Amino acid sequence: MTTQAFRLRPTMKQGTAAGIPETWIHYPSVEDARTGAKLMYQNDRVLRVMVVTDSAGSFVEWIER
Repeated sequence: MTTQAFRLRPTMKQGTAAGIPETWIHYPSVEDARTGAKLMYQNDRVLRVMVVTDSAGSFVEWIER
């Protein structure tokens, strides 16, 4: 049995998301990823945040502001 982890992929107004710490975290649940997205939205350059599975990068959901 494998455990699924999630990542956040932001869409930025300008620049890259490399400097946003939440981009690099492996979240153990979708709820934890949603919490991380709320922290990402504190950065004005973040337009939208997508949750993807960590292993294959498959789309899970968009998290709106």
